[in-house]
Amino acid sequence: MDRLRRMMFALCLVATAAAAWAAAGLAAEPDGRFDRLDRLQVLGDAYPRAFFFRASEGAAARRGADYDEWDVTFSRLMGIQGKALDEEVPGRGLRNPDFFTRFKQAHPEQLVLLHYNGNARDPRFDGGPFFAGHWLYYEGATVLSEVPAEAGPTEIRVSDPSRFHTSMGRYRSSNDDIGLCVLDAAGRLDWHASEQARLVSVDRERGVITVERGCYGTEPRAFAAGKAYAAAHATEGPWGQRSHLMWFYNYSTHCPKDEGGRTCADVHADELADRFAPGGQLAAFDGVEFDVLFHTRARQADCDADGKPDGGVFGGVNTYGLGVIRFLERLRERLGEDRLITADGHHDTHQRGFGVANGIESEGWPALNDREVADWSGGLNRHDFWAVRGRAPIFNYINHKFTEPTGDPGRPEMRPDVPWPIHRLVLAAAVMTNSAVCYSYAPPPEKGETFGVWDELWMGTAHRLAYLGRPAGPARRLAAEAPDRLGGAAAPPGEALLKRLSGNGLRFALDAGAVKVTADDASASEIVFRLRGVPCDGPDLVVRATLRAAPLPGYPEAMARLAHVGIAKPEGELVTAPVRYMTWADGQAFTSHAYFSDVRSKTVDLEFVFEGASPVWIGPVTAHAAPDAMVRVFEHGVVLANPSPRPQTFDLARLAPGRSLRRIRGSSRQDPQTNSGAPVGTTVTLGPKDGLFLVDAEARDQM
Repeated sequence: MDRLRRMMFALCLVATAAAAWAAAGLAAEPDGRFDRLDRLQVLGDAYPRAFFFRASEGAAARRGADYDEWDVTFSRLMGIQGKALDEEVPGRGLRNPDFFTRFKQAHPEQLVLLHYNGNARDPRFDGGPFFAGHWLYYEGATVLSEVPAEAGPTEIRVSDPSRFHTSMGRYRSSNDDIGLCVLDAAGRLDWHASEQARLVSVDRERGVITVERGCYGTEPRAFAAGKAYAAAHATEGPWGQRSHLMWFYNYSTHCPKDEGGRTCADVHADELADRFAPGGQLAAFDGVEFDVLFHTRARQADCDADGKPDGGVFGGVNTYGLGVIRFLERLRERLGEDRLITADGHHDTHQRGFGVANGIESEGWPALNDREVADWSGGLNRHDFWAVRGRAPIFNYINHKFTEPTGDPGRPEMRPDVPWPIHRLVLAAAVMTNSAVCYSYAPPPEKGETFGVWDELWMGTAHRLAYLGRPAGPARRLAAEAPDRLGGAAAPPGEALLKRLSGNGLRFALDAGAVKVTADDASASEIVFRLRGVPCDGPDLVVRATLRAAPLPGYPEAMARLAHVGIAKPEGELVTAPVRYMTWADGQAFTSHAYFSDVRSKTVDLEFVFEGASPVWIGPVTAHAAPDAMVRVFEHGVVLANPSPRPQTFDLARLAPGRSLRRIRGSSRQDPQTNSGAPVGTTVTLGPKDGLFLVDAEARDQM
């Protein structure tokens, strides 16, 4: 009976949400460009846009999971995302493809998105058409002893046993996986003649490693002393107690090619695209999100298989990152325009598939461990940039999630307690940036629910999707309406701005309505300059800077350059601590924002940092002594955001004239004191670092 009651309760919720969506007339109408994607509610123009994250995956994979009960729980929003392959978590390919496919057939208007590790895979998963040279290895060692073609544990003497490790990985309980290959007559690595093995132990005194032979679909083979090579795989994880170390793909454009002349990027794109093809395992899915798809490698790996660490950088060009872009391009070519391609984009090390991917996931916003939302400006810059540089249809989203380290290898991280205002602020940031929301950090479920839904995502107890309707315009940054502390000296750029700029080895000149900054040394790793003497008035300062940047040599024109805007380290006594925020810059003007909430001096110097030495352009620039408070007005409501560590009062009579507004009516187990359903007056004050979702006073809580 309890199960039946839960299902009936959830069915009511689903029916209510569906009726609200239909009544609002907000279902996307196909226009012929994207037959599949145009039908998705989550790509519609009404907000909030929300879907379920990997809770749907875990629930489907449970032994004895009932599809109907699962469907009732996870059909209440606008879609689901999760794993349906075993590339990272064992067992996800057993039931999930069927559950997710049935879900899509029953709810064609809802998103079904594959969650897929873009960096690496469990070698126990389908090896497919990859060959040994398609994986990344660390610098290895020469095999000094004869190795027989025998199964079982084998001792191998090597030139440098320090290259191999036991008790490593996320839980400190894994041993290296090792590739063995032949050295050709010139001493070069030949991964076409190879074997995979598991490290059992390392005897550093004897210079011996013991390995389990013929692993991961390979057979033991004989290797001659001095004519063979052993190297540890570059790995991550394991991402679960039952999972395995995951082998990094070698995306570098210098990756060894298989006998068909294909690189790892070629093979991987084709293998994945085939799964989405008609009749494929993922044919019903709307696209893929690449988890942790990096632009750079943190440790020095051997990307060109010469036995030496190179990190994928050759001739000053990051061929690993370039190969990731080529991988995304090939996958886009195979999948076409009517499938979503997204990837993590919340860190400066993540992929740069601008113009190829539809958008990014921020796994934790602004960052996974930033529960104070200190990187407010960086988080907004990243989403705002992708909103104008992604491929149509744009699909950026926030995975609401925070973790913190525990220091315990058996439990490396935990979910911290986070106050309600921070949750609301993150959800407000999503609608300010045209982003959707899913979540790993779920609220307490109400009675009858098996998985909770944030009040702000469906109007609290009303359970109404997209209840705010269409936006009346872009988000409004109230700081920009405060006086420019530079007095217009940098807007538009002119001689006054030139006089404030300085940087070693740089030339500054007015050019096409901006200041062009050119490095004397074309091989410099970065351009760094200061805008000096910005007047301040109080602890708050918002800087708006329009930036452009020429492409770096050897990279696609569409690949933006990493940039930072911050307060420079004082050259004298430390008064205002240096802080900086990430942004992107490419050949088109983009206005970045930097909000500093702890200014302690009368003036500050701003510091601009761009990767590489190609020219950059700056201007206009304005500075405002105000918090970066934001408001966005919608057809049926208003959303407010206060990222300041101090309270902020919003003048609703000015910001939303003629509107009568009230709070949403929240569920009992979230924050009903804030989401009380009560009307608000002509002003409303938000506490430090808080957000608020308001609806029209006449909005009904019942359909």
